[in-house]
Amino acid sequence: MGRSFAACLGCIAMLTQIASGFLHGTDTETTLVRCVVALVIAAIPGWIIGQMADAVVRESIEAQYRRQIEQFKSQQTGKTGTA
Repeated sequence: MGRSFAACLGCIAMLTQIASGFLHGTDTETTLVRCVVALVIAAIPGWIIGQMADAVVRESIEAQYRRQIEQFKSQQTGKTGTA
């Protein structure tokens, strides 16, 4: 998920710089340099945010799985204890 967030934020930053360069009439080389810098600057926090989101989702799924396993085990011991 980290790479996806980094790619999305990097592309958004790059498109913003392209639009800014177009609107202000900046020359191509300057616009391209700004695009690359913006991409890198935006991709780093995007990767960090994506990694954090991935960890939260994984922990949530694991906790839900463990609850279901415990619930299943308690149902199984309840059935075998009454027989």
